[in-house]
Amino acid sequence: MELFAKGKRAFIYKEKNNIIKVERPDATAVNRIHNEAEWLTILNKYHIGPKIIKLEHNKLSMEYIPGPNLEEYLSKATKKEKIRMLTQLLDQARTLDVLHVNKMEMHRVTKNAIVKKKKLILLDFERCKRSPSPKNVTQACQFINKYLPLPQLLAKAKAYKQTFSEKDYKVLRKCLTNTL
Repeated sequence: MELFAKGKRAFIYKEKNNIIKVERPDATAVNRIHNEAEWLTILNKYHIGPKIIKLEHNKLSMEYIPGPNLEEYLSKATKKEKIRMLTQLLDQARTLDVLHVNKMEMHRVTKNAIVKKKKLILLDFERCKRSPSPKNVTQACQFINKYLPLPQLLAKAKAYKQTFSEKDYKVLRKCLTNTL
């Protein structure tokens, strides 16, 4: 196993086509690996996140996702490609909201998402938690606004936040997809 990355809460190793997250012994947050495994087990059913392989003790094995992170992808993408990818981000954020899951850190998702064959794959679910009023879509809109400034998108996100309705989500989504 080769050390692939160091996070605040885990060491990340790469072994063939797998990523293995191991809880750091000096981490103050405990059970983050178990939390991520639980959420990936649920979210994989909705095609969100890397496929979980197994959890053993404090080691989480999941599929390795090759590809640029979202920030790298967006820096080279055409406007059409950006909108397609950011729409995928918004749709996954909506799924999380419907499931009452707060992923956390959606407003700065650049390095916590990989683009593989024109598909966005979110990473890092260790901080996920249940929430009656998740903030995934609204935080994703804040992120999107950095790459495609759309003041009306933030206004639509504010309206969505009040209702969490499918109708308000579709209006918000259309605001992004109609910018082509």
